[in-house]
Amino acid sequence: MIEMYSKLCTEYPIISIEQPFDKDDWEHTQLLTNLGVCQVVGDDLLMANPKRIDRAVREGTCNALLLKINQIGTVTEAIEIVKQAKDAHWGIVVSHRSGETEDSFIADLAVGLATGQIKTGAPCRGERVSKAQSVKLKSNFHLPWRHAGKNNWSLDPAMVLPMMIDPSTAKQ
Repeated sequence: MIEMYSKLCTEYPIISIEQPFDKDDWEHTQLLTNLGVCQVVGDDLLMANPKRIDRAVREGTCNALLLKINQIGTVTEAIEIVKQAKDAHWGIVVSHRSGETEDSFIADLAVGLATGQIKTGAPCRGERVSKAQSVKLKSNFHLPWRHAGKNNWSLDPAMVLPMMIDPSTAKQ
């Protein structure tokens, strides 16, 4: 799998892979991360748990956090693990949860914490589109949007976010 992921990231513009292996497969996740071919986002591996994040930082297991606000518990706890991830120079992806409403709080959280990335799902339902639109509107603040993948590319939200809504409107 590591070889396949590496090849895909080399041959195609893949910049991020979420939870590439089993939730307890620290070894292979670390090997993929160490290749530096993309951002490796820890989801079930980290479970928004400060102790698991600390271990991943120490061992170089991944280089990005998937933040599910309901997984960690409180907004205060979420802010703490975002600080932990930022101190490690990780990417941070604020994630939606299935069964959400049109409340765009996660968009506010992503912008407010300058995480740079949000996972809303395909824009096929109203609650997903509302979050993407909310981030698009807030992107006028020109906050630093980064991910931890190849060369720590800086993502310009003016280029990336329109593609979330309509690929034909993306700047080339």
